[in-house]
Amino acid sequence: MARKSLLFGTGLALGLVLATGSAFAQAWPSARPIKWIVPFPAGGATDVISRVAAHQLSQALGQAIAVENVTGAAGAVGMDRIAKSAPDGYTLGTSANSVMTVMPHQSEAALPFDTMSSFTPIAGIASFQYVLDVSPASGIKTVKDLLAKAQTGTGKVTFGSSGLGTGSHLAGILLAEKTGTAFTDVPYKGGAPALNDLMGGQIDFVADPVGGSIALIRGGKLVPIAVTGSRRHPALPNVPLVSETVPGYDHVGWFALYGPARLSPAIVRRISTEMAKIQKSPQYLAALEKLGYEAWSIDAAELAQRQQRELVQWGELLKKRPRK
Repeated sequence: MARKSLLFGTGLALGLVLATGSAFAQAWPSARPIKWIVPFPAGGATDVISRVAAHQLSQALGQAIAVENVTGAAGAVGMDRIAKSAPDGYTLGTSANSVMTVMPHQSEAALPFDTMSSFTPIAGIASFQYVLDVSPASGIKTVKDLLAKAQTGTGKVTFGSSGLGTGSHLAGILLAEKTGTAFTDVPYKGGAPALNDLMGGQIDFVADPVGGSIALIRGGKLVPIAVTGSRRHPALPNVPLVSETVPGYDHVGWFALYGPARLSPAIVRRISTEMAKIQKSPQYLAALEKLGYEAWSIDAAELAQRQQRELVQWGELLKKRPRK
Protein backbone atom coordinates (compact mmCIF):
# COMPACT_ATOMS: atom_id res chain seq x y z
CA MET A 1 0.00 0.00 0.00
CA ALA A 2 2.83 2.38 0.87
CA ARG A 3 4.48 1.65 -2.51
CA LYS A 4 1.18 2.29 -4.34
CA SER A 5 0.73 5.56 -2.48
CA LEU A 6 4.28 6.62 -3.33
CA LEU A 7 3.76 5.86 -7.01
CA PHE A 8 0.45 7.71 -6.96
CA GLY A 9 2.11 10.70 -5.28
CA THR A 10 4.99 10.72 -7.78
CA GLY A 11 2.58 10.49 -10.71
CA LEU A 12 0.45 13.28 -9.29
CA ALA A 13 3.48 15.52 -8.80
CA LEU A 14 4.68 14.82 -12.35
CA GLY A 15 1.21 15.56 -13.69
CA LEU A 16 1.14 18.86 -11.82
CA VAL A 17 4.55 19.83 -13.22
CA LEU A 18 3.48 19.01 -16.78
CA ALA A 19 0.18 20.80 -16.35
CA THR A 20 1.93 23.85 -14.93
CA GLY A 21 4.41 23.87 -17.84
CA SER A 22 1.58 23.51 -20.33
CA ALA A 23 -0.41 26.27 -18.69
CA PHE A 24 2.66 28.53 -18.72
CA ALA A 25 3.23 27.92 -22.42
CA GLN A 26 -0.45 28.58 -23.18
CA ALA A 27 -0.45 31.74 -21.06
CA TRP A 28 2.69 33.11 -22.73
CA PRO A 29 3.06 35.93 -23.56
CA SER A 30 0.80 37.58 -21.01
CA ALA A 31 3.05 38.42 -18.07
CA ARG A 32 4.96 41.39 -19.50
CA PRO A 33 6.34 42.86 -22.74
CA ILE A 34 8.89 40.83 -24.69
CA LYS A 35 12.41 42.20 -25.15
CA TRP A 36 13.97 41.73 -28.59
CA ILE A 37 17.73 42.34 -28.52
CA VAL A 38 19.53 43.47 -31.67
CA PRO A 39 23.30 43.13 -31.10
CA PHE A 40 24.14 45.64 -33.84
CA PRO A 41 23.85 49.44 -34.10
CA ALA A 42 20.51 51.19 -34.51
CA GLY A 43 19.66 52.30 -38.04
CA GLY A 44 21.57 49.58 -39.86
CA ALA A 45 19.88 47.09 -42.16
CA THR A 46 19.86 44.35 -39.50
CA ASP A 47 18.23 46.69 -37.02
CA VAL A 48 15.66 47.87 -39.57
CA ILE A 49 14.47 44.41 -40.58
CA SER A 50 14.49 43.22 -36.95
CA ARG A 51 12.18 46.08 -36.00
CA VAL A 52 9.81 45.30 -38.87
CA ALA A 53 9.70 41.64 -37.81
CA ALA A 54 9.27 42.53 -34.13
CA HIS A 55 6.39 44.86 -34.93
CA GLN A 56 4.56 42.21 -36.92
CA LEU A 57 5.25 39.51 -34.32
CA SER A 58 3.90 41.85 -31.64
CA GLN A 59 0.66 42.21 -33.58
CA ALA A 60 0.40 38.46 -34.11
CA LEU A 61 0.97 37.66 -30.42
CA GLY A 62 -1.07 40.55 -29.05
CA GLN A 63 1.83 41.53 -26.80
CA ALA A 64 4.19 44.50 -26.84
CA ILE A 65 7.75 43.82 -28.04
CA ALA A 66 10.49 46.32 -27.17
CA VAL A 67 13.55 46.30 -29.44
CA GLU A 68 16.82 47.12 -27.68
CA ASN A 69 20.20 47.60 -29.36
CA VAL A 70 22.94 46.01 -27.25
CA THR A 71 26.13 46.54 -29.22
CA GLY A 72 29.80 45.69 -28.85
CA ALA A 73 32.40 43.11 -29.88
CA ALA A 74 30.84 42.59 -33.33
CA GLY A 75 27.60 41.29 -31.81
CA ALA A 76 29.04 39.20 -28.95
CA VAL A 77 27.90 41.58 -26.19
CA GLY A 78 24.25 41.43 -27.19
CA MET A 79 24.33 37.68 -27.71
CA ASP A 80 25.85 37.22 -24.26
CA ARG A 81 22.90 39.17 -22.84
CA ILE A 82 20.51 36.76 -24.54
CA ALA A 83 22.47 33.70 -23.38
CA LYS A 84 22.32 34.85 -19.75
CA SER A 85 18.61 35.72 -19.76
CA ALA A 86 15.88 33.54 -18.27
CA PRO A 87 14.43 30.97 -20.70
CA ASP A 88 10.89 32.23 -20.20
CA GLY A 89 10.15 33.59 -23.67
CA TYR A 90 10.47 37.24 -22.65
CA THR A 91 13.95 37.78 -24.07
CA LEU A 92 14.63 37.03 -27.73
CA GLY A 93 17.15 38.40 -30.17
CA THR A 94 18.49 38.65 -33.69
CA SER A 95 21.75 37.00 -34.61
CA ALA A 96 23.67 36.65 -37.85
CA ASN A 97 25.55 33.80 -39.43
CA SER A 98 28.74 35.84 -38.96
CA VAL A 99 28.26 35.61 -35.19
CA MET A 100 26.95 32.07 -34.93
CA THR A 101 29.18 30.24 -37.42
CA VAL A 102 32.25 32.39 -38.13
CA MET A 103 33.05 34.31 -34.94
CA PRO A 104 33.89 31.14 -32.94
CA HIS A 105 36.77 30.53 -35.38
CA GLN A 106 37.92 34.15 -35.69
CA SER A 107 37.64 35.62 -32.21
CA GLU A 108 41.03 36.18 -30.59
CA ALA A 109 39.52 35.96 -27.09
CA ALA A 110 37.31 33.10 -25.93
CA LEU A 111 33.63 33.89 -26.38
CA PRO A 112 31.53 34.02 -23.18
CA PHE A 113 29.03 31.62 -24.76
CA ASP A 114 28.89 28.60 -27.05
CA THR A 115 26.97 29.41 -30.20
CA MET A 116 25.43 25.93 -30.39
CA SER A 117 24.59 25.17 -26.76
CA SER A 118 23.93 28.60 -25.19
CA PHE A 119 20.93 29.46 -27.40
CA THR A 120 17.65 28.08 -28.67
CA PRO A 121 17.22 28.50 -32.44
CA ILE A 122 13.69 29.71 -33.25
CA ALA A 123 13.18 30.86 -36.84
CA GLY A 124 14.69 32.61 -39.83
CA ILE A 125 14.34 36.38 -40.26
CA ALA A 126 15.99 37.17 -43.62
CA SER A 127 18.77 36.11 -45.95
CA PHE A 128 20.88 38.03 -48.41
CA GLN A 129 23.11 37.18 -51.32
CA TYR A 130 26.42 38.68 -52.31
CA VAL A 131 27.18 39.89 -55.81
CA LEU A 132 30.60 39.63 -57.43
CA ASP A 133 31.31 43.14 -58.71
CA VAL A 134 33.99 44.23 -61.16
CA SER A 135 34.82 47.57 -62.71
CA PRO A 136 33.38 48.35 -66.17
CA ALA A 137 36.95 49.12 -67.29
CA SER A 138 38.26 45.68 -66.26
CA GLY A 139 37.06 43.83 -69.34
CA ILE A 140 35.82 41.02 -67.08
CA LYS A 141 32.29 39.94 -67.99
CA THR A 142 31.88 36.52 -66.37
CA VAL A 143 33.18 34.30 -63.59
CA LYS A 144 35.06 32.36 -66.27
CA ASP A 145 36.84 35.56 -67.30
CA LEU A 146 37.78 36.26 -63.68
CA LEU A 147 39.16 32.75 -63.12
CA ALA A 148 41.06 32.82 -66.43
CA LYS A 149 42.76 36.04 -65.41
CA ALA A 150 43.66 34.60 -62.01
CA GLN A 151 45.09 31.45 -63.54
CA THR A 152 47.55 33.38 -65.69
CA GLY A 153 49.69 33.91 -62.58
CA THR A 154 49.47 33.16 -58.86
CA GLY A 155 47.97 36.02 -56.90
CA LYS A 156 47.55 38.24 -59.95
CA VAL A 157 43.86 38.87 -59.13
CA THR A 158 43.01 40.87 -56.01
CA PHE A 159 39.69 40.71 -54.22
CA GLY A 160 38.55 43.31 -51.75
CA SER A 161 36.31 42.59 -48.78
CA SER A 162 34.75 44.44 -45.89
CA GLY A 163 37.20 42.77 -43.50
CA LEU A 164 38.75 39.43 -42.60
CA GLY A 165 36.15 36.87 -41.60
CA THR A 166 33.20 38.89 -42.95
CA GLY A 167 30.72 37.34 -45.34
CA SER A 168 32.28 39.38 -48.13
CA HIS A 169 35.67 37.84 -47.36
CA LEU A 170 34.24 34.34 -47.06
CA ALA A 171 32.62 34.64 -50.49
CA GLY A 172 36.03 35.23 -52.02
CA ILE A 173 37.92 32.52 -50.18
CA LEU A 174 35.15 30.01 -50.89
CA LEU A 175 35.49 30.78 -54.59
CA ALA A 176 39.25 30.26 -54.33
CA GLU A 177 38.75 26.97 -52.48
CA LYS A 178 36.15 25.62 -54.90
CA THR A 179 38.21 26.41 -57.99
CA GLY A 180 41.76 25.87 -56.73
CA THR A 181 42.51 29.47 -57.66
CA ALA A 182 44.82 31.87 -55.81
CA PHE A 183 43.54 35.39 -55.15
CA THR A 184 45.24 38.10 -53.15
CA ASP A 185 43.06 39.20 -50.21
CA VAL A 186 42.73 42.95 -49.64
CA PRO A 187 40.63 43.52 -46.49
CA TYR A 188 39.07 46.92 -45.86
CA LYS A 189 37.27 48.47 -42.89
CA GLY A 190 33.86 48.19 -44.48
CA GLY A 191 32.29 47.66 -47.88
CA ALA A 192 32.25 51.29 -49.06
CA PRO A 193 36.04 51.79 -49.21
CA ALA A 194 36.42 48.43 -50.99
CA LEU A 195 33.90 49.48 -53.64
CA ASN A 196 35.61 52.87 -54.03
CA ASP A 197 38.94 51.19 -54.76
CA LEU A 198 37.23 48.74 -57.10
CA MET A 199 35.77 51.61 -59.13
CA GLY A 200 39.18 53.27 -59.07
CA GLY A 201 40.89 50.19 -60.50
CA GLN A 202 43.02 49.37 -57.44
CA ILE A 203 41.51 45.88 -57.00
CA ASP A 204 39.89 43.37 -59.37
CA PHE A 205 36.66 42.29 -57.69
CA VAL A 206 34.57 42.59 -54.55
CA ALA A 207 31.85 40.33 -53.15
CA ASP A 208 29.31 42.76 -51.69
CA PRO A 209 25.76 42.31 -50.37
CA VAL A 210 23.33 42.96 -53.23
CA GLY A 211 21.67 45.74 -51.23
CA GLY A 212 24.98 47.56 -50.87
CA SER A 213 25.84 47.46 -54.59
CA ILE A 214 22.53 47.71 -56.39
CA ALA A 215 22.52 51.52 -56.80
CA LEU A 216 26.07 51.50 -58.21
CA ILE A 217 25.17 48.63 -60.55
CA ARG A 218 22.09 50.42 -61.83
CA GLY A 219 24.18 53.58 -62.25
CA GLY A 220 26.66 51.72 -64.47
CA LYS A 221 29.55 52.16 -62.05
CA LEU A 222 29.88 48.44 -61.29
CA VAL A 223 29.38 45.31 -63.40
CA PRO A 224 27.78 42.33 -61.61
CA ILE A 225 29.16 39.05 -62.93
CA ALA A 226 27.40 36.61 -60.56
CA VAL A 227 25.39 36.27 -57.38
CA THR A 228 26.33 33.79 -54.68
CA GLY A 229 23.12 32.03 -53.67
CA SER A 230 21.22 29.02 -54.98
CA ARG A 231 18.69 31.01 -57.02
CA ARG A 232 18.92 34.19 -59.05
CA HIS A 233 18.30 37.38 -57.13
CA PRO A 234 14.98 39.11 -57.90
CA ALA A 235 16.72 42.50 -58.15
CA LEU A 236 19.27 41.09 -60.63
CA PRO A 237 17.32 38.46 -62.58
CA ASN A 238 19.72 38.47 -65.56
CA VAL A 239 22.84 37.98 -63.44
CA PRO A 240 23.87 34.30 -63.26
CA LEU A 241 24.74 32.32 -60.17
CA VAL A 242 28.35 31.56 -59.31
CA SER A 243 27.23 27.91 -59.18
CA GLU A 244 26.35 28.03 -62.88
CA THR A 245 30.12 28.15 -63.46
CA VAL A 246 31.38 26.62 -60.20
CA PRO A 247 29.11 23.68 -59.24
CA GLY A 248 28.41 23.41 -55.53
CA TYR A 249 29.13 27.06 -54.74
CA ASP A 250 26.48 28.53 -52.41
CA HIS A 251 27.04 31.38 -49.98
CA VAL A 252 24.42 33.60 -48.38
CA GLY A 253 24.29 35.72 -45.27
CA TRP A 254 21.39 35.30 -42.89
CA PHE A 255 19.72 36.67 -39.78
CA ALA A 256 17.67 34.52 -37.44
CA LEU A 257 15.74 34.71 -34.20
CA TYR A 258 17.18 33.06 -31.08
CA GLY A 259 16.33 32.74 -27.43
CA PRO A 260 18.40 31.51 -24.49
CA ALA A 261 19.03 27.78 -24.07
CA ARG A 262 16.21 25.62 -22.69
CA LEU A 263 13.41 27.77 -24.10
CA SER A 264 10.07 25.93 -23.99
CA PRO A 265 9.38 23.96 -27.22
CA ALA A 266 5.78 25.21 -27.10
CA ILE A 267 6.96 28.83 -27.17
CA VAL A 268 9.43 28.07 -29.96
CA ARG A 269 6.66 26.49 -32.05
CA ARG A 270 4.36 29.45 -31.50
CA ILE A 271 6.94 32.03 -32.53
CA SER A 272 8.18 29.93 -35.46
CA THR A 273 4.63 29.54 -36.77
CA GLU A 274 4.00 33.28 -36.59
CA MET A 275 7.36 34.11 -38.19
CA ALA A 276 6.53 31.82 -41.13
CA LYS A 277 3.34 33.83 -41.68
CA ILE A 278 5.22 37.13 -41.40
CA GLN A 279 7.64 36.01 -44.13
CA LYS A 280 4.70 36.03 -46.57
CA SER A 281 3.17 39.37 -45.59
CA PRO A 282 3.26 42.09 -48.28
CA GLN A 283 4.56 44.69 -45.80
CA TYR A 284 7.43 42.45 -44.74
CA LEU A 285 8.32 41.50 -48.32
CA ALA A 286 8.36 45.20 -49.27
CA ALA A 287 10.75 45.95 -46.39
CA LEU A 288 13.03 43.08 -47.48
CA GLU A 289 13.08 44.27 -51.07
CA LYS A 290 14.07 47.79 -50.03
CA LEU A 291 17.09 46.37 -48.19
CA GLY A 292 18.07 43.89 -50.91
CA TYR A 293 17.16 41.02 -48.57
CA GLU A 294 15.05 37.93 -49.25
CA ALA A 295 12.49 36.06 -47.17
CA TRP A 296 14.00 33.18 -45.20
CA SER A 297 11.28 30.95 -43.83
CA ILE A 298 13.11 28.30 -41.85
CA ASP A 299 11.98 26.58 -38.65
CA ALA A 300 13.93 25.85 -35.47
CA ALA A 301 15.19 22.40 -36.49
CA GLU A 302 16.30 23.59 -39.94
CA LEU A 303 18.01 26.62 -38.41
CA ALA A 304 19.96 24.45 -35.95
CA GLN A 305 21.06 22.15 -38.79
CA ARG A 306 22.10 25.07 -41.00
CA GLN A 307 24.08 26.64 -38.16
CA GLN A 308 25.90 23.40 -37.34
CA ARG A 309 26.74 22.75 -40.99
CA GLU A 310 28.17 26.23 -41.54
CA LEU A 311 30.05 26.17 -38.25
CA VAL A 312 31.93 23.10 -39.47
CA GLN A 313 32.32 24.40 -43.03
CA TRP A 314 33.85 27.75 -42.08
CA GLY A 315 35.99 26.19 -39.38
CA GLU A 316 37.60 23.85 -41.88
CA LEU A 317 38.09 26.60 -44.47
CA LEU A 318 39.45 29.23 -42.09
CA LYS A 319 41.99 26.79 -40.62
CA LYS A 320 43.66 26.78 -44.02
CA ARG A 321 43.95 30.58 -44.03
CA PRO A 322 45.78 31.93 -40.96
CA ARG A 323 44.83 35.40 -39.68
CA LYS A 324 46.90 38.20 -41.14
